[in-house]
Amino acid sequence: MRKLFLATTAIIGVLTAGPAGADPIFTVVALMAQPGVTLGAAMAAVFGSAGMAAIQLGLSVLLSAAAAALAGKPNQQIQRSELTAPEALPPFRYIYGTGWAPGTPVAWHVSGRGLYICWLLNSRPSALTAHTVLLDKRPVPAVGNPFDFSGPGASGTGDTFGNGHFTYWIGRGDQTSCPDYIVATTGGAFLATDAWQGRTVLWAIVDSGNPDQRSWRWPAPTPELNVEGDWSLIWDPRDDSYSASSNQALVTLDALMNNPIRPYLPDYLRLDTFAWAADVADQRVAVKAGGTIPRYRADGVLVWSNGSELEDQLQPLLAAGASRLVRIGGQLGIVPAVARPAVHTIRDFTDGQEISLTSLQPGDSISSEAVASYAAADRAYELAEAPVFIVPGAAEADGGLPRRLDLRLDFVNDHRQAQRLAKIAVMQSRMQRSISCELFPDAFVLVAGSVAEVDLPAPFSRWNGLYDVSQISPAAGLNDDSSITLRLPVVLQQTSAEIFAWDAATEEQVVEGAALDPWVATLQPPEGVALVSGGDAADITEAGAITPRVMLSWSRPGSSSLLRYEWQYMTEIWRHPGGGEHGAPGAWVWPGQWTSGGTVGPEDGSEARIPVYVVPVTLGRQYRARVRGIGVYGESDWVEVGPVIATAPTRVVAVPAILMAIGGIGRVDLTLRQANDANAVRVELAANSVNLIGSAAIIADIPLGANVTVASSEGSLSSGVTRYYWLRARDSLGNASAWSAVASATTT
Repeated sequence: MRKLFLATTAIIGVLTAGPAGADPIFTVVALMAQPGVTLGAAMAAVFGSAGMAAIQLGLSVLLSAAAAALAGKPNQQIQRSELTAPEALPPFRYIYGTGWAPGTPVAWHVSGRGLYICWLLNSRPSALTAHTVLLDKRPVPAVGNPFDFSGPGASGTGDTFGNGHFTYWIGRGDQTSCPDYIVATTGGAFLATDAWQGRTVLWAIVDSGNPDQRSWRWPAPTPELNVEGDWSLIWDPRDDSYSASSNQALVTLDALMNNPIRPYLPDYLRLDTFAWAADVADQRVAVKAGGTIPRYRADGVLVWSNGSELEDQLQPLLAAGASRLVRIGGQLGIVPAVARPAVHTIRDFTDGQEISLTSLQPGDSISSEAVASYAAADRAYELAEAPVFIVPGAAEADGGLPRRLDLRLDFVNDHRQAQRLAKIAVMQSRMQRSISCELFPDAFVLVAGSVAEVDLPAPFSRWNGLYDVSQISPAAGLNDDSSITLRLPVVLQQTSAEIFAWDAATEEQVVEGAALDPWVATLQPPEGVALVSGGDAADITEAGAITPRVMLSWSRPGSSSLLRYEWQYMTEIWRHPGGGEHGAPGAWVWPGQWTSGGTVGPEDGSEARIPVYVVPVTLGRQYRARVRGIGVYGESDWVEVGPVIATAPTRVVAVPAILMAIGGIGRVDLTLRQANDANAVRVELAANSVNLIGSAAIIADIPLGANVTVASSEGSLSSGVTRYYWLRARDSLGNASAWSAVASATTT
């Protein structure tokens, strides 16, 4: 390999103008402009003798786009639900792009049937050029001006929200006081100074209305508020303008510059890279149904949390565009997910560092298919799965077993964007080759995020192709008093334009849109409800003790709004005229009311089903049961099942014996022995005039413990009559043994 290139003093000015330039070099150049100052003396003055061996000109590193950074973080669906809970210290949140902003109740006052309430929507000013208010996911038709704080605000119309049931005002963040009417009618509960300046809030007066209409007008104790609109005003460095935008790169830039954790000043950002990424995000991409959509949008709620690294909290925004942050010489930039041409061809490397060539990455980092979860706008921003993207032939190439990559996209609301991002993620996971080496000074044009073409001679030619620069660390070292050496240690990772290619006609899969109808029961009834008894329901201990039960069960729920289940049961009763005792003429009937079984949470039970039990039960009696869900938005319909007869598990009982049968005058005396079985608790004696058990009648039912002998008799018989007898045992659950051997006797 060639020796390191010796850079003369004349090249230093070129270095300082490059993207990896470092401030100390300017000082060196300034000192050298003084008469009689040599390069060595200037460097020694700036860096000292210990620093003259290698001067870092600026580390350039592509930061990892680790999808694992989302692990353990609540998704948009959960965060939206949590933000609707009343909170005196509401979470700090930014609403980006367009869509629903959940309202957090931050102040409220109750007066008669009226609820005066203030909801926080956005912890900063908002555009809201148009808006729709939703209560419990139901759009509120309204008339009036909600932005006029000196006027009557906007009032709901229609049967549900009209007639004064809902009146509201919205502060976009430029408000300086609380609405006049709220201040005037709450007796000091709200003051003019309660303005929430700089925040986007909604004040409202909610009239509960007639009691018989409250369950459908206000299904939740505190109405869940969402407001649909265009939200945070963000800066576009391309034209120095502010507007509400869903551009993924601009949203990420805004979060970097305006976050409450560690805001970045413009001097610490490579704004040119964000402008480039914003152009990429705005590019139009064809869709299967015809037309185009922006390449990368980011719409959603970013909840800032204390104690978390800023870069981790930005991961959902980066994931919406499969982009990566890059640090170049102390400045932070962004690299968009788009095919990029090579800016340099690497044909050689120095011998200053041993080259490292890797052809295979660890198997658990390589996937053959990917599925993306996204916040579906047509499903009230509940988490939904886009169709899986499968790399053709990848599973077979990996040994036959598919490896799935799960991608979470909290700020993606469109399955078509989610499908493209799934392909990018799985294709990037399959880029296995990497190179670590030291390059010659002609590669100084490279920075982290650049694409380089590797064109090495044999024996390294199998590694040729396109590579991302993951890291490059330019360093200058003093060679003699008039020249320096330039070192470029670099880490390269294989890439391909195919990662970002997308053919909507062949690769996009159709997803049927959901029609959200909040006017039907927003909580669906339990599914798969069943009522059983017998062995499937009984409680059987390790010692063999059995408790008969009736079991009601249903499938585990999928709705995040479910709070608990309520269940009830009933058993038939004997009803007869005249108030006589049981056994008198009458019939078994069902009572007019249910017995409460209690409530259970959605997390109870086994993996697939949730069971509850009626215990104790009366064997042979019929039972019915019903269950319904109770959620944030009210109750579901009841699901009733049954009837089912309470039975016990089948158990084998040992056979008892008739020890003796002796005929007497008009009678037969018998000696009976219970089976030697701890479960046997009684015996049944059957008799017949012929030797046929099928037509025999039970003449006695005798409580009898295990292995106990007892005397019994049958009387009122004629003389010279032969009688045949059989005996069987029963346990406490009603299980019967086989019949004993027949015994007979003749009366005298």
